[in-house]
Order: sequence, then C-alpha cells, then structure tokens
Amino acid sequence: MMYGLWTTFTTQNGQRDNVIALLLEAAASLATHPGCLHYIISRSDEPDVLHVREIWTDAATHQASLTLPVTQHLITQARPLLEHVERVLEDQPLGGKGLI
Repeated sequence: MMYGLWTTFTTQNGQRDNVIALLLEAAASLATHPGCLHYIISRSDEPDVLHVREIWTDAATHQASLTLPVTQHLITQARPLLEHVERVLEDQPLGGKGLI
C-alpha cells in the first residue's frame, strides 16, 4: 500500500529560497530511489511557507530514506533555516494521473 505525506515548512524570514534549494537537492537525490514515487515542492502565497508532497511505495521505505547520509546532511543544513515544520497529512494514495 502506497504512503503519502504532505508537509508544510515555514522558513525563517527571508530563508525561503535557501530552503527551496535544499528541498530541490533532496528531490534530485531521490530521482533514482525506487521507493520514492513523487517528491513535489510547492511555494505558497505566504512569503515564508512551502509545501512538500511525497508519495512512497510504503511508510517503511519513507522512514528508511530519512537515514540516508544525503538526507541527514540536508536536514542538518535546513534545520536552522526553519521556523516550523508541520506534517499536515498522511494518507494512502490509490492511483491517478501520474501515479502508478
């Protein structure tokens, strides 16, 4: 069963572009990861808010991805730039356009 996750990131004032760069680097690092089906970064109308939509083959694969050295490095870089991180939604995607 697929695992979906929607996370909202509120950055420190003026740090949104730096966090976008780190999230895009994270997305690139997952490009060949077989368990990551989608990793989409979206900018909000609010000046310091970003959203990330992830879809994984399962929750365990997502959890394991958080222990990858590149992921740990990016998390360490992003933490001081973030004011708040909120896991908005966890779900079980069923299918649709662009999703196997």
